[in-house]
Amino acid sequence: MKKKSLFVVALILLLSIAVAGIGLCIFYNMKSDLVYSEVYVEAGTSECDVSEFLKREESSAHFTKDSIFDPRVPGDYDLKITWSMPIFGTKTDKTVLHVQDTTNPEVTLSTDSIEMYTTAPAPTAAELIESVNDVSNCSIDFAEQYDFSKEGKFNIKIIVKDSAGNETVKEVPCKVVEDNTPPVISGVEPLQIAQGDAVSYKKNIEVTDDHDDNPTLEVDSSQVNVDKRGVYELTYIATDAAGNSSKKTTTVKIVSAKISAATEETVNAMADEILAGIITDGMTQLQQAKAVFNWVVNNITYSETAGIDDLYSAAYKGMYYHVGDCTVKQKTAEVMLNRLGIKNMEIEKIRDTRGHYWLLIDVGEGWYHYDPNLQLDGTLIFYWHDADLWAYSNAHKNTHNYDPSKYPTIQ
Repeated sequence: MKKKSLFVVALILLLSIAVAGIGLCIFYNMKSDLVYSEVYVEAGTSECDVSEFLKREESSAHFTKDSIFDPRVPGDYDLKITWSMPIFGTKTDKTVLHVQDTTNPEVTLSTDSIEMYTTAPAPTAAELIESVNDVSNCSIDFAEQYDFSKEGKFNIKIIVKDSAGNETVKEVPCKVVEDNTPPVISGVEPLQIAQGDAVSYKKNIEVTDDHDDNPTLEVDSSQVNVDKRGVYELTYIATDAAGNSSKKTTTVKIVSAKISAATEETVNAMADEILAGIITDGMTQLQQAKAVFNWVVNNITYSETAGIDDLYSAAYKGMYYHVGDCTVKQKTAEVMLNRLGIKNMEIEKIRDTRGHYWLLIDVGEGWYHYDPNLQLDGTLIFYWHDADLWAYSNAHKNTHNYDPSKYPTIQ
């Protein structure tokens, strides 16, 4: 009886151990099945928290330090997750993260349509795209070759493709116009500007074009020195949207400002007062011309910076201030000769490094040279034959070279 009891106890114990083992095995299988073997996410749409890899909530679960991945970059990542399992301790499971890119790029065009000229630079596909939104780098290309150098209408197809092969196609209507006619510039005339005056080169200038409503107009005034008297070249350049351009050139004459007090009446009265003191009865016109010549040479001090262009202003400066350059001297003599009725005309040197002005006079014997300036070597040029002036000019670095075609025959 005693042996039978021991057997029963042993059997019960074995059965209990077996049941416990089966239960523990079931428990282990249930608890250990925590981590998904694979997880799929769309690139850039998830931060991929460890909870996304678990079949049930487990606060102790975390990625191992060597589990590195970027949910923004497509690819397959081998990862490990460690967690604490009751009774059995720490457990590490492997999983694979598949970061996929199945989304087409988001594309915004920079323009709704294109209208261009055959001569304009061909646009690139990238220039027609304002922005691209995608998780990876994208290529931007035309769907085919387009000829922008020929007139016509067509739709431009642009393909934006990401590194995963997803693509977006956009279309832009295009119109290509042929224009080979340059703009027309009108209103270009020689200008005269007084020193110190405001300059408006574009005033009264109009530019028209057969296609472009707003062609550009540039003014090249680089040759103009508004602070120095002289005649300068001014160029207008008009360009249309097709790149056609035209030019027109004119001159700008910079003259001295007028002296407000130098009216014709005032200057003539000043000249008459001087003439009354140097002209006597019975003088010939040649003698009168010599008297005027002597007065100008002896009474007007030469000044390189005191020149002035206006006839009466220059003469006023010469007679009132007694200072001036060759222009002041020439024009002072001119006013006096005019009051005496002596024929005269201005003559100008061919400008090189310096300019120079003097007079021609005719007292009934033809035209002769008349320069009321004391030359640097002390020479006085009064009533000179043309041959004598040329000989002097050639010997003195071309002081009086001039263009004979512009003047009457000189004795």
